[in-house]
Amino acid sequence: MQLIGPWLSGYTRRVGVTLHLLNIPFEHVPYHAYQQRDRVRAFSPMMRVPALQLDDGQLLIDSGAIVDYLDSFVPSAQRLMPDGGAARVHAMQLVGYATACYDKLARYCDELMLRPEAYRLPHLQAGYEEQMLIGFDVLNAARAEPWFLGSSISQADVMTVVAFQSAAVAMPRTVNSDAFPRLAALAQRAMQMPAFSLTLPDVRDLQASGLVSEDHRA
Repeated sequence: MQLIGPWLSGYTRRVGVTLHLLNIPFEHVPYHAYQQRDRVRAFSPMMRVPALQLDDGQLLIDSGAIVDYLDSFVPSAQRLMPDGGAARVHAMQLVGYATACYDKLARYCDELMLRPEAYRLPHLQAGYEEQMLIGFDVLNAARAEPWFLGSSISQADVMTVVAFQSAAVAMPRTVNSDAFPRLAALAQRAMQMPAFSLTLPDVRDLQASGLVSEDHRA
C-alpha cells in the first residue's frame, strides 16, 4: 500500500496513525496537494489527499472511508471502531466532533493563509474559531481513562489527538493545555506510541505552511 499526502494534513496523519496501530505495512508518499499537484494527480485524479493506493492498484480517498476499510484487515477485537451497540454510537459521536473541529481549523487556516488580507472575512474566521472551540469543549468534557472507550484506543482518540495537536500549533493562544487539560493529557499519552510520534509533522513543513514562524521550537 501507498499512502499519499503529507503528515501536515491531519486527515493523512489520521490514516497513517491507523496503519501503524493496526500494524499494516505501507509506503508513505508525502506529496503535497497544493505544492505538488501533478505528482498527487498521478495517484489521485481529484488531487485530494489522503489517498491510499492498494496493492492491486485500486485507489481509496476520504480518510473516513479509508480507516473503515483498514479495520477489515484485523480481527474484531483489534479494530479501532466498535462493531456495534452503544460503544460504536459513542465513538461515532466523538469522531464526529473531532472531525468537525479539524474541518473548522482547516477553514480558518485557509481563510488566513490563502485569501489575500484585503479580502479576508473576519466574521468567518471568528465563526470557525467559535465552532472549533465548542467542539473541543465537548471532547474535553468526555473522560478518557485512559482512552475514550476505556482500555483500548479507538478512532475517537486518533482523530481527537490529530485535531487538538494541529489546532495547538496553529492557534496556541486559545488551544492549549490550560484551556483543554484533558485533551492535552490525551495527546501526551498518545505521543508515547510510535504511531503518533512517527507521524508528527516536521517543523520545516509547518514553517513552509505558514502555521509557525521560523523561530518556532517544537
